[in-house]
Amino acid sequence: MRHGGPIKLSGEMKAYKKQKLNVGKKKISVDPPKGYHWMEESGRYYLMEGDYAPHPKAVEKAEFKTASHG
Repeated sequence: MRHGGPIKLSGEMKAYKKQKLNVGKKKISVDPPKGYHWMEESGRYYLMEGDYAPHPKAVEKAEFKTASHG
C-alpha cells in the first residue's frame, strides 16, 4: 500500500478553481428529520434523537441563510 501524495484513479487529476461563497440575506426554516429535533447552541444547529418537546436549547425549526457560488 502506498502512502503520501495524491492517488491517480484514472486519467489526470483535475484542479478545481476555488469559488467564493455568496451568503444571501434570505433565510429558510428547516424541519428536522422524523424522529429527531433541533438543538441550537452558540448559533449552530445540531440534531438530537427524539421528537420535539420544549426544553432548554431545543427549537422546532432551524433557520439557515441561503448561499450560492459566485
